[in-house]
Order: sequence, then C-alpha cells, then structure tokens
Amino acid sequence: MGDEEGHIRLLDSNKSFDKIHLSFQAHSNAIIDLDFSEDDYLLATASGDQTGKVIDMMTQTPISVLGHHTASLKQVRFQPGKGSSSVLATSSRDGSIQLWDLRCSGGPVQSVAVERDHGLRYRLPRRLNAGCVVNSIYDAHAPQTSRQSRQQNHPATPSADVASRSEVPGRIGEVSVTAIQFLPAGREHLLLSACEADASVKLWDIRSIHTSRHHKNSTPISYTTPPDSHTTWRPFGIASMALGSDGARLYALCKDNTVYAYSTAHLVLGHAPELAAKAAAEPPRRRAHGTEQEGLGPLYGFRHPLFHATSFYVKAGVRPARDGMSELLAVGSSDGCAVLFPTDERYFRADLGAPATPPAETPSLFAAGSFNGNPSGATTGLRRRGALVRSDSVTNLSARLVDTVPIVRNGTPLVRGHDKEVGALSWTSEGKLVTLGDDYMVRCWGEDRDVAMGLRKGGEAGGQRWACGWADVGDEWEGDEDDW
Repeated sequence: MGDEEGHIRLLDSNKSFDKIHLSFQAHSNAIIDLDFSEDDYLLATASGDQTGKVIDMMTQTPISVLGHHTASLKQVRFQPGKGSSSVLATSSRDGSIQLWDLRCSGGPVQSVAVERDHGLRYRLPRRLNAGCVVNSIYDAHAPQTSRQSRQQNHPATPSADVASRSEVPGRIGEVSVTAIQFLPAGREHLLLSACEADASVKLWDIRSIHTSRHHKNSTPISYTTPPDSHTTWRPFGIASMALGSDGARLYALCKDNTVYAYSTAHLVLGHAPELAAKAAAEPPRRRAHGTEQEGLGPLYGFRHPLFHATSFYVKAGVRPARDGMSELLAVGSSDGCAVLFPTDERYFRADLGAPATPPAETPSLFAAGSFNGNPSGATTGLRRRGALVRSDSVTNLSARLVDTVPIVRNGTPLVRGHDKEVGALSWTSEGKLVTLGDDYMVRCWGEDRDVAMGLRKGGEAGGQRWACGWADVGDEWEGDEDDW
C-alpha cells in the first residue's frame, strides 16, 4: 500500500496486520496507484508528484522514472501476459495516456547506491534510467462539441477530478483519464480508458496509435454509449474499472453511484476483428485519422443504499473464480464501507428482465459465506429503490434519472470496518479482501462463517465486536445457521 507521504508498506495478509513486513519511501508526494508485474519482481507506482516509478522489489530501489506527464498520475498498469514485465501504461490528469517499454532507455537520471545489512554490509550500484515513452495518447477523452454544449446547459452539475492548485493553469481544456485497463493475455494489445467527464469507455489498439505533441489526433477503435439517463440529465465520470475472471465482463464504477457491467464482446458494434484472438498476430491498422466506432452501452448496473462514490478515489476490484471460490465484485464507498456484489448472472437473472420501476422488495436470490473481523463475502436479498434524484444547487430544482438499463441491488456492505471513505481495495491470492480507508485503517476481510455469525448475533457485550467488522446481511434474512 502507498500513502500520502510517498511511502510504500508491505503487509502479510496471512498474518496479523499489526506488524509491517517492509517499508520504504518511493516518492515525495502521495502515491495514488500501484501495480505489480506478473512475476512480482517489479512494482510500478503513480504519484501526485507527476511521475511514476518502476521499483525492483528485491532491493526496493527504482530502476526507471516515468516522468513524461505534466500533472498528477491517476493509474499505472503492467501489460498482462507471461514474461510481459516490460510494457506498462500510465494515465494522468493531463488527459494523456503514456505507454512505456522498460527494454528501451530514456537516458540515465542518476546513479544510486543501495546499502543492505544481512550480517555483512555491501553496496549495490544501481543505474536509474528515465522511462522511454514508446507511444502516447494525448487528449484521450477530449470533449466533443455536443458534450460541451450539454455541459454549458448545466454548468454547476459536473463533478470533476479536482486537480492540485499547481496544476490548474495547465489543465484548461484537459479531461483527466481516471482509469485504464488492459484486456487479458492474448488481447493485451488492447487498452481500455475512462475519464472524469462522462461514462464513455474507449478501446485502443496500442500498436496503431500515431500521435505527437503537435498532432494529438489519436483515434480509438471504439467507444461505448453512455447510459440514457446521463444523456437526458447530465454526464457522470468513471472512477475505476475492473475485468471479470474470464475477461467477458467489464465493470465500470461510475460517479452516479452505479457500477455498470459491459460485455467486452460488445465494445465494438458489428464485426470486430480487433477483438478476435488472431488479431494479436496480425499487423494493426493505422488509426491516426480513422473513424471510431460506436459500441453498446452497459448491460446492467449494480447499486446499493450504502454505495456512494463522491470522489474519484473510490475503486473497484474483482475476485477471480478459482479454488472453489465464486467471483465477487468489491467496491469502495464514501459511506465508510466496502460493498460486495455477486457477478454470476444466475443469481439476478430475474432482475435483468425486470421493468425500470420495480417493486419495493424482491425475494433473496443469493447467499454465501460472510465477512467477519478479518471477514469475507456474502450478499443479501435483492432490494429495490427508486431512480436516483439529483438537485441543482443553482436553481434548487430536482430532476430524476430514468434508468433504461436493469439495476441489480443484491450487494452486501462490510460494516464496522471503517469510519470514513473506503477508497482503494484489492483481493489477495487466497481470496481475502484488503480495504484502505481515510480513517488511516487497513482491513483484511476473510471467510469465517462461525465468527461472522457470532459477531452478527452476539451484540456488544463482552467486547467481542471490538475492532471487528462483518457482512451486514440485513434483518430480512430468513436463512438458518446451516446456510452459512
């Protein structure tokens, strides 16, 4: 995990969190995002000091500085694939996406020495190189004319990814790229991006982008259609994206307090050779002046009364389906909790065919294990609520977002774990969930049905609940103890 002072700390999720396994300083400003290479030897950082770094975890020293951006970085991602620890992408508030190749050198920055003490003292020379940008996507989500006019009609409503004071003069007209996501190995040449301005996700072929600082007309393969409610009322940005286990679903956490599920097969309408597996071996088409295609909008969305994304620091993560564990979607929330959603569509198939204005309550369709003080995952019965209502602070009028996509409400909040916004989160290889809150707490949630049930039923007596959290399955749960 990274903190606001530029430190990186490693904690062992199989042991107590009261002891830090390793700690070192990587930046002089906040660390906003982290990503390990697939072999875990390299760690990439994205920082508020407008740079990223690639760190050799054997020595905890940087080997490359990613310094081509002109504003705070938002995300960093290694390209997937076996042995693919050389290519990575960064996105920034400056509106650009930079693609880096660690096999190329941008020139030396400085020589550093690392001193370690393992009974013997020795010095390990290390040359720090400037990262080499091999491709750039400038103005990745530049606003269109129609979008600009729509925002002019509602100047007070859009919530932006607010820049630091030093960035404001240089960010006029720029749209922050808040999230990036490579498609899985086999299609790792395809990159998804999302922004602060609207809920449109763009698909890029990183092999066929040809731009420069003077000619910034990069063209994506396609873009998704925002939900109809955004078009009729106002746009909402996307804070985070996550792929399902098999890459068939993309989950985009939107600032309208909804996680939208997209089919990756529908990112391009009609025939889409770019998404075929054989496209990785074919030469890319030059798209410098091409035409972007329109893709489909979301299939459905997830909502919960305790899921609110009031900042762009609220993130999402997917637990892969493996070793007998089901796939789960976890999202942070400004309400001081994480919320879990099952992603297996069998559990909410009835919801997908429901009308836009459903009944107040729907019977429970899904239940699983529970999260306890070091808790893990369950869901409650499906709950229905009316469409979102937004107030215009200028005119003091209300408008209703009319949903035209099905909304699923079978999430389960993990309560009593945090007191403030839960932003970053991540799943461990053992299926535990780690959450970070603005209350300076890091929580590890693991499955233990006996402990979880005791926390829910035991009350406050005896101090059993001290420093613990659990899955709130709701008072309407009618299952017996054998179901947990």
